Amino acid sequence: MRQILTILTLVLAVSCDDVAKTSNSLIDHVPRDSQIIIKINNIEEATSKLRDNNFIKNNPQIAFFEYFKDLTILNENKRQSGLLCFSPRGKNDFEYTYVSKLDPSLLKTDSLKTKQIETMNYAEKTIYKITSKGQSFFATRQDSILIASPSQLLIENSIRVHANPIPIDKDLKKVYDVSSSDNAMSLLVNGKKLQNIHNSLLPQAEQTFLTNFSGWASLDTTIDQNMIHLDGIAIEKDSLSSTIGIFDSTVPQENRIARIVPVTAKGFISFTYDDFDTLKKNLSVAQDRDIEDISSDLDDILSGTSEISTIFMEKENALVLTSLDSNSAAQSLAGDKIDTYRNIEIYKNQNSENFSQILNPLIKKFEAKFYFVKDEFIVFGPSKGILKDIIANILNKTLIGQQEYYKNTIKDLSDNSSILIGGAVKHIKEYISTNIQESYAPQWEELQHKGYQIGILQIIKENDFAHVHGVLQKSVTKGAATSVTQVASTTLEKKVLTKPILVKNHRTKGMDVAIQDIENTLYLISDKGSIFWKKKIDGEILGDIQQIDIFKNGRYQLLFNTANTLYLVDRDGNDVAPYPKKFEKAITQPLALFDYDKSKRYRIVITQGNQITMLNAEGNIVTGFGFKGTDTDLILAPKHIRIGTKDFILLAENNGKLTILDRLGRTRVDVKNTVDFSKNQWYQYQDKFSSTTKDGKLIQIQEDGNAVTQNLNLDENNRIVATNKTLVTFSENKLSIKGRTIELDFGVYTAPKLYYINNKIYISITDIQAKKVYLYDSNAVLFPNFPVYGNSAMTLGNMDKDPNLEFVVQGEDNGILIYQIN
Repeated sequence: MRQILTILTLVLAVSCDDVAKTSNSLIDHVPRDSQIIIKINNIEEATSKLRDNNFIKNNPQIAFFEYFKDLTILNENKRQSGLLCFSPRGKNDFEYTYVSKLDPSLLKTDSLKTKQIETMNYAEKTIYKITSKGQSFFATRQDSILIASPSQLLIENSIRVHANPIPIDKDLKKVYDVSSSDNAMSLLVNGKKLQNIHNSLLPQAEQTFLTNFSGWASLDTTIDQNMIHLDGIAIEKDSLSSTIGIFDSTVPQENRIARIVPVTAKGFISFTYDDFDTLKKNLSVAQDRDIEDISSDLDDILSGTSEISTIFMEKENALVLTSLDSNSAAQSLAGDKIDTYRNIEIYKNQNSENFSQILNPLIKKFEAKFYFVKDEFIVFGPSKGILKDIIANILNKTLIGQQEYYKNTIKDLSDNSSILIGGAVKHIKEYISTNIQESYAPQWEELQHKGYQIGILQIIKENDFAHVHGVLQKSVTKGAATSVTQVASTTLEKKVLTKPILVKNHRTKGMDVAIQDIENTLYLISDKGSIFWKKKIDGEILGDIQQIDIFKNGRYQLLFNTANTLYLVDRDGNDVAPYPKKFEKAITQPLALFDYDKSKRYRIVITQGNQITMLNAEGNIVTGFGFKGTDTDLILAPKHIRIGTKDFILLAENNGKLTILDRLGRTRVDVKNTVDFSKNQWYQYQDKFSSTTKDGKLIQIQEDGNAVTQNLNLDENNRIVATNKTLVTFSENKLSIKGRTIELDFGVYTAPKLYYINNKIYISITDIQAKKVYLYDSNAVLFPNFPVYGNSAMTLGNMDKDPNLEFVVQGEDNGILIYQIN
């Protein structure tokens, strides 16, 4: 596992730094012992991209990132390009030298005297000691070139080298010349020193795999909000003596290992080739022995393979051969069957240590005691336990290659590579925090990597160099809101009157859209945007459309009211008898629908001024409900709340009285005080009846009738929504979710809406002035790719049978939009 974690750690982590642009002469001034060089093409662009990168932004505690952010030379120098070179100093430390075109102002004090400059002479050259913001560095000039470092010794070395030039490494010059000038920065790494770099950064780890890994490598770095990509080449001068050189004269093959790697694995490393005989010759050079001295015991098996891989599991590793004829290979192994697990036979291998002896340095210290065969794979392990774990994942289809996050990560990589390395980010985090200097360990233990699941490094050998590609990006996982796509739209004949809502479709087990236009036509629209039917009704629908199953057969109808009529409409748009029901006296509030015991014994409550009428599903008056009216008009629809085993019906009156009844219409709670009601409904929050007052206070009525208030400093037009554990408030432009407050742009906003779907809370709000729809999670974090365009409150749900959620929102004046959250 250390092999994969090491390379990903070094190449991906080191790429996360500030950077700028260079002229050809700069490379001639780098220290000759440099092991890492960051070629900065545009410092402002690089800084901006690093600052906006989600991974770096979420981990400000990491000293590695902070080091570059606070590097004085980068902040003081006005040049946009330069080379930031790192040379070893002592056993576990590096020091930088910065090379750029000269910025004359750097060597002068400013008018504000925020910078101090001292000078000294060395070998007829001037060395400047520059102190700014409490940090000092030394600098000198070589004609038009600036050389700076916090180490005076490095500056003196550069002066001596300039006086007695030492040729720059030809391979370094080559990779420097081919590095891109279009990217904000590139990373140059001496592959022969990777082990030293690793050991300096992670002194607690023992690592030999990186010894003489390659020649100099140039990696152009592309940094975006949610990803870091590395693309470049690694040069090979004496290729066969390096790890990458082992694949000289071989043709990369398809990497199939992900098809058998469990999702619980720490990672994997895959080596491919077209001819094992060639690979074996190269291995003999790497092992510094004659090919005749390498065992031929496995030649028959390995000659029929195209890929050798290691899977790094939690406790043990597995060795995998991808065979062109796995059955013949299994016969050649001739192991004894010792077990059967879920109908897959496990064998004992007779020559358990041969792989390490033959395949070193690709495979080291591995005991292949047991194995099984599945499809084109032969999987070896030191114990039966690890093989059973892998078998279970194969049969359960919980494999990395089947995961969307893996497919998305590799989609821009080649299918064929000489070396393919994949590492689970959470295990890379563990590896670093375990092996880094003890003082830095807590920072890495706290690393925030949500959404970053795997890092990939690909190496493709070609002639005397290799293509190198690295990817670390935020993953799209099943059910995670990481992209938003408009999947359908519908234009109505007239302008929209009411916001679109989602209603159950018992035929598809999904959801459809119900909406009304200004001519009081009700539409039912499919999840694909097709209009099922239109129905003319006698007025504007009050509140949201409800649904009931009047026949208790799993088929749902739409229930709603206008100012004069109560409607029940079936799936095809037909009225369900005995509906519609007309009322002579105007209905003044949206209907209230109660299903006390979730048994489909519905109660429909109609409000007419200060009078309420309770009906059953068939539209008949419920005679057992004795309460008929309040002293003054109701200002809200009646609300049902259940706390424990008790039912409560809340009625808010115009005179400030809150009446709380039981199922039969009797007073259940005698509320002691009147309330200056806001526009908000009452909710069960903290097992109390909760709402807000006009002057911005949270008011909670206890079961003994006493009121408790808390000043939330909300304005008169405040809006709230709540569950028993979650309170959401909105006032002016401030949205607060469980005490976490977000300041939105000033605008005209809908009331926040709260959804609880698949054990997860979503909170939506729309700025209908700016036509922006926002969606937050319960931690007040805005979902990626929001806000999106929309002109009403959204309605969220699962409209089809896939795991992704959809939502519907008004688009233009006469249209709706359906989005999918992937």
